[in-house]
Amino acid sequence: MKQLSSLLVVFFMSIIFINAQGITTHSYRKVSPEHMQEYLKRETTYWKKFTEQEVKKGNLTFWGIFQKVGGINQENTPNILIINTFNDIDKNINWAGIKGLFPNVKMEDIQTHSLSTNTATIFLKSEGNHTQGEMAMPSEDFKYVKIVYHNPKIPGKLLAFEKNKWKPMIKKAMDNGRTTMTGWGNSTILHPSSSKFPYKTESHDFFASLSDALSPIFSEEMEIEEGFFFDVEDNENGPRSVGLYKIISMVSAND
Repeated sequence: MKQLSSLLVVFFMSIIFINAQGITTHSYRKVSPEHMQEYLKRETTYWKKFTEQEVKKGNLTFWGIFQKVGGINQENTPNILIINTFNDIDKNINWAGIKGLFPNVKMEDIQTHSLSTNTATIFLKSEGNHTQGEMAMPSEDFKYVKIVYHNPKIPGKLLAFEKNKWKPMIKKAMDNGRTTMTGWGNSTILHPSSSKFPYKTESHDFFASLSDALSPIFSEEMEIEEGFFFDVEDNENGPRSVGLYKIISMVSAND
């Protein structure tokens, strides 16, 4: 059973957020408080069902909806993140086809554009560096996620560090119970690139609870060797952008 659980986690982590063969989008939306309950209802009742069909067709490998937790300037910033992974980003998906799944429901009661405002779309590509705790179970241990956008001077240097040093270290820490993280992965940001969005790489950290996500990542027993971060010292152009999200619902090719 332990081996089966580990295999399930590996399969899950291989598609969550970013599929190695496809392109992933992070789409940010702003939903007002009075519309949030209805918005989430439509996403989880109708659009989840639609994306399940698109996954079966092979057009998508992942869909997920995430609600932001906390933050500043909340009245003006996006509070919903929709993540899609496309097998072929150039192949158009017939989003209007959702009506065929719910012939007895009016489209005005299915659509979400009147309840939300799109604020940004980010395109990403996996680096294939996903890992998770040995005993982690997605249904229980992936409840919250931190999405971190990095602004390195030399992206390749950061990605090499994460692959060769950070990933093995965090994997060991998760297996030994020295960190509140239950999973981790990273990717390259393909687009956009501007002064308003200078970030070039992304990483995501999973947690089993909100308290774990808000706690220090490492326990007091955790020891990090001297000079561990030497390879990436002075490699950041500015502060990172970090968002904390509650995982509302997900669909993947391996469900």
